Amino acid sequence: MNPLLPVILAAAAMGLIVSVFAAVWASRYVKVGPNRVLIVSGRQHQLADGTRRGFRIVKGGGTFVVPVIEKVEVLSLEVITIEMPEWRGRTAKGVPVEADCLAQVKIKGDDASILAAAEHFLSKDEGEVKNIVRPVLEKHLRTILSSLSVEEVDRDLEACAKRVEGAASQDLGNMGLGIVSFTIRPVRAG
Repeated sequence: MNPLLPVILAAAAMGLIVSVFAAVWASRYVKVGPNRVLIVSGRQHQLADGTRRGFRIVKGGGTFVVPVIEKVEVLSLEVITIEMPEWRGRTAKGVPVEADCLAQVKIKGDDASILAAAEHFLSKDEGEVKNIVRPVLEKHLRTILSSLSVEEVDRDLEACAKRVEGAASQDLGNMGLGIVSFTIRPVRAG
């Protein structure tokens, strides 16, 4: 028997163990681009202020996710376009109006907003997010337009849109969202 055989077998076994470990590590390393956030849950993490929470946030980078113990989900930071075609409401004088509106919203990039958005939207697709946000925008649009006449709205659509943005920003901010833009196309009496 060759005296080097045990050394060769030990080296091969070590190489196999290292390869298996590297493969497991590589399969559990998750990367994310700058337009997404990883929410890794399953273990307690202590924050800089001393508080503890059961998940961590990874923005634009990568992290190792411990097998069996941790779970990773992705939260998109991309702009979501919400269309409100042929929205109907009434002006201050009770005149029925119809308007086409378009809003663009996104999750704000600060940690507090990401935490709020994770609580509200983590397991939801874009359609479900739109269905949650649209009624909030419609409520504020209704409130603003019902305080004005058709002439006032037609005179300055941009100012009306800014008022809707301002009014809705608090409610959406509580969900971790910010309004990128809000547009009202010409209002039609109807």
